[in-house]
Amino acid sequence: MSEFGELLRSLRKQHKITQRQLAALVGIDFTYISKIESGTMDPPAEDKIIRIAEVLQVEPEQLILKAKKVPATFHKLITENSDVPLFLRKASKLSPSQWEEIKEILQREEEGDAE
Repeated sequence: MSEFGELLRSLRKQHKITQRQLAALVGIDFTYISKIESGTMDPPAEDKIIRIAEVLQVEPEQLILKAKKVPATFHKLITENSDVPLFLRKASKLSPSQWEEIKEILQREEEGDAE
């Protein structure tokens, strides 16, 4: 069983929701929920993960982190800094020039740390 599947099953049971109920609320087939929980299928697309999080009343990042297999060293940083999830959601819309600006800022930070 995957970490995502274990977490999904645990949250679903805490909320006393069946696989069929969750599937109906999210808009996916209940057999898919079963396969996710058993680890035989990968987690769904991010929009469905966000919907699952809404139904189960948890922060979407909690499920997204498990689904995307973010290294554990980043979990604390992402969950404790409220700006990080916002940045990550917006990052896909950044232009190449905006990415360059971010890189320059980070490089200046590194140079400052080295001094």
